[in-house]
Amino acid sequence: MIKAATRTRNFTYAIRNIVGEAKKIEAEGRQVLYLNVGDPVPYGFSTPPHLVEAVEKALRDGNNGYGPSPGIPSAREAVAREAVRRGVKMSPDDVIITSGASEAADIVLSSMLEAGDEVLVPSPGYPLYTAILAKLGAKEVSYKLDPKNDWQPVIDDIKALITNKTRAIVIINPNNPTGAVYNKENLLEVLNVANQAGLLILADEVYWRMTYEEQAPPIASLVDESVPVITFESMSKIYLAPGWRVGWMKISNPHLMTDLRVGINKMADARLCSARPPQHAVAAALDGDHAYLDDVMARFRARRDLSCQRINAIEGMNCTIPKGAFYLMAQMENLGDATDEQFVLSLLRETGVLFVHGSGFGMDPKDGYFRIVYLPELDVLNTVYDRVAEFVHNWQHRRKGAVG
Repeated sequence: MIKAATRTRNFTYAIRNIVGEAKKIEAEGRQVLYLNVGDPVPYGFSTPPHLVEAVEKALRDGNNGYGPSPGIPSAREAVAREAVRRGVKMSPDDVIITSGASEAADIVLSSMLEAGDEVLVPSPGYPLYTAILAKLGAKEVSYKLDPKNDWQPVIDDIKALITNKTRAIVIINPNNPTGAVYNKENLLEVLNVANQAGLLILADEVYWRMTYEEQAPPIASLVDESVPVITFESMSKIYLAPGWRVGWMKISNPHLMTDLRVGINKMADARLCSARPPQHAVAAALDGDHAYLDDVMARFRARRDLSCQRINAIEGMNCTIPKGAFYLMAQMENLGDATDEQFVLSLLRETGVLFVHGSGFGMDPKDGYFRIVYLPELDVLNTVYDRVAEFVHNWQHRRKGAVG
């Protein structure tokens, strides 16, 4: 028997792991309504034609060999141009194109962390960081987002968690899984904490154009020359091309991380390059027409508003209105002696509706939170919430009967 490494036992990826139970239900001939994975494409949101045309041209022109390890020049230049337009000092040399933002995060964390080092990660937060840190033998330290304050970071919690082993603070803005958009004041406070502690900011900003009100400022636009920031972005969400696996990192204040930069370059070289043909769509995406997003965000808004209205109308449930992306965190207020995962699995088995439990994003399993991806059509969402309302009513009735 060839055994798996011990580190793999320290991590489960709830977003996809829970699908195994859904597949069992489908094998029984029952329908499952999937609201667990943030991929807009299966729900009728198409990649913009000018991006597809750019990749088609690249393929026809023979751009099918390996590319430069940090990315093709036109892509790096386009990322730098957009950064400058948004108030961030940037040159193409400060950009590395990767296989999605996920690889960018993996390369950076692998290049900087020793076993036992600590990284502050939001709770709830995206489990990618949990996975990478588990792989590296580093320690994930969760800081709180406040559900009573639109899921903004709790600055005092961040301060209290910093030790001499802390190396970086992860900021996900707009946030997955809550849909929160952090305000400028909170971002400035985080930067001040990082500055005082000498920490790197890892800014996950893959949803930055997908906001319903004001766009969040890039955190790198708020820094002087004293705080190192590495920003992760991608083509997956804003540009509706998740399967292309094109992302990038942007290195701000590189003079503060010259040694880390050497390590990042070595890691990037070792994996040769990210896929070359879709890199030719980066300039088209960043410099091209973004009018398609008006329709996309209008459709997202209708789904968001319906979801919040329906969830908040169910007795014993609540949610905060998200300001970005296409996620919301709902709460079942009284689980009794059950966990959030037990609640979500019971909901799936009885109704065929699949959400992801909050503890899959680092939350307390007793708090009753779960993430909803509100990408399906409105009629599908209404069916979902009809089933959820009936399930919650029956759940509460059963509990009252058990207590009685």
